[in-house]
Amino acid sequence: MTTEPTTAAPEAKAELPLESGISIGTTISVPDQFIEAMREGLTATAVHNAVKEAVLTTWGATALHEDVKVHDLEHFLPCRRRARGTMSTAYVTPFAQYATAYADPGAAVFVDAEHMAATAVLDLGTKETPGHTDHRAKLQPTKTAAYQALLVINGRAQGQQQLAEFVEDWNITAQMKFFNSEGEIQTGKALAAIRRITVENLRKVDSEEQQLSANRTAFESVKATSQEPIPTLIYYTCKPYADLAARTFVLRLSILTSDKAPSLVPRIQNLEEHVEAMGNELATLVQDAIKGAMPVLLGSYSKGG
Repeated sequence: MTTEPTTAAPEAKAELPLESGISIGTTISVPDQFIEAMREGLTATAVHNAVKEAVLTTWGATALHEDVKVHDLEHFLPCRRRARGTMSTAYVTPFAQYATAYADPGAAVFVDAEHMAATAVLDLGTKETPGHTDHRAKLQPTKTAAYQALLVINGRAQGQQQLAEFVEDWNITAQMKFFNSEGEIQTGKALAAIRRITVENLRKVDSEEQQLSANRTAFESVKATSQEPIPTLIYYTCKPYADLAARTFVLRLSILTSDKAPSLVPRIQNLEEHVEAMGNELATLVQDAIKGAMPVLLGSYSKGG
């Protein structure tokens, strides 16, 4: 049997489509912009993965290139990831309503009695899961007009006309009463005494001459009088803040006679005690309004670094 020699199969050759215009062995030149775009895409992906990994780990930190910026995409989401912001009011009731409605576990209220203010840190958190403490409610009571007017004249010299007009303006709102060492003075007589004050300046010189000595003594006295009894104490009763109870402030009235015309200086007695008592009253009001929904502490709170 005769065997015919086999012919080797022709070698397969890959051919590119004619429309590609690229032949085998051709070097392709890619624009630098394309390469840079690819690098930026890879960098962005790496940054995204690094930030995601950092958030999910305990440490929450990662190393990024200085030119890379992390963008917050929360405003593209259907809702915010968590509540934050500050609610401010001058009244206890809305402060307590907001604080109790939006408090997270671990929330607390801090009452700064010295500055008449309260802050509810609603996302304070717990020891195990501390919060960001950027969701708060602030209570800052505002002084009433009568109390503010009283503080304006406290310890400041007033002319006769100024003090008389102050009494006339605030007598009904603040329920003012006038006293001296002899008892209470009617408002009309007290106003008349303030408007008409007589200053008497008396000088007395006592001189003694001896053969070997001489002695001279000078006495000078200034006396302020009026046809009506001059008040030395003014009782000023008003509500210092809207939510606080009415309080009576006692003003001691002094007369300065050094200038051409006499001036009067009203000064609140024991103002510091009033401030302390009002701060404690505010703390009690807040505690009653919160109704045990969260702790109410005396002091202030500031977030650490």
